[in-house]
Amino acid sequence: MSSGFLFNELSEFKQDLMRDIQSLFPKETDEFLKEEAKKFKKEVQSVAKSNVGKGEAHFRTDKKGKKKSTNYHKNFKIGKKYVRGESRCLRVYNSARHAHLIEYGHVSANKYGKNGFVLGKYVFKEAELNFGSQFKDDAEKFLYEYFDRTTER
Repeated sequence: MSSGFLFNELSEFKQDLMRDIQSLFPKETDEFLKEEAKKFKKEVQSVAKSNVGKGEAHFRTDKKGKKKSTNYHKNFKIGKKYVRGESRCLRVYNSARHAHLIEYGHVSANKYGKNGFVLGKYVFKEAELNFGSQFKDDAEKFLYEYFDRTTER
């Protein structure tokens, strides 16, 4: 998944304005990114809830002997902020050990050998498509909120 998946939909002027706001108001930009990541995480969780069966909660024991949940629905997380080029980024991911199998599909097997292929659910792609218009609206609101402050300086 690309890091700025919806930024390209904004016009060139708005992209330049967003870069200016990012440099003038870094804390506010980081807060905006955190809020949007939280909203995207909720969207991903709702898509996962509707597309992926509940299943049993899986537990494993880590190196310290503690039980750790590998339940797909409980392991959606927001990563740390990082900078790529001039862009500030946050990622939403699933830390379950089997998340990539649910996302992209896998070969199922029984004790006699291969049994077939289970198609991927593509939870993040679907959530990205659903969240696109909401992110664009929120980004434009953020632009208009800080536009006046950029012209004052």
